[in-house]
Amino acid sequence: MSTVDVSFEVRCECLPRDYGYALFRALAEELDWLEEDAAAGVHPLHGTTASDGGLFLGKRARLILRVTAARAGQALSLTGTRLALGSGLEVGPGRQRPLMPYATVYSHFVSTGAEDEAEFLRRAAALLKAEGLPETMITGKAHAASTPEGRLHGFSLLLHGLTPAQSLAVQASGLGEGRKLGCGIFIPHKSVVAVGTD
Repeated sequence: MSTVDVSFEVRCECLPRDYGYALFRALAEELDWLEEDAAAGVHPLHGTTASDGGLFLGKRARLILRVTAARAGQALSLTGTRLALGSGLEVGPGRQRPLMPYATVYSHFVSTGAEDEAEFLRRAAALLKAEGLPETMITGKAHAASTPEGRLHGFSLLLHGLTPAQSLAVQASGLGEGRKLGCGIFIPHKSVVAVGTD
């Protein structure tokens, strides 16, 4: 089954910096299938850190869900809703986008259950090998996120040397834990560069 991204315009004055779990819960209130659908994921939101430590979303910010093509129409029902998150996140028009098979893909935050970088790499390599994917990767910044069960720890991660089929496969499946919290979701990257500057 094919996987797509559904991208929405959003408007929000400010979000808490550690918004991942709260965003997932707000989305799950609107989409009753989101929590149980193992294939569904939520991309991290990107913005500018405000003076109070919150996150400011600019006009180009997008809320993006990664879902099976069969769920895309249901996901688009978010248009026009206001999520109880931060100052209130208003969801605007959405559109469906296919995944692109770039040889290099990047995830802002991959969590394998390990806080130590060497152990993180070992576990990430094992996960990639189990999926028949090349273990060619570069780590970047360390990240952490709060959940009711405790803190998720991980690193940004770039994978390179992928065939088109491998690229689409890892984008569809993701890697590691926390897919609903913005973790392990890969996007195309044009070249192999340092990933510690995200």
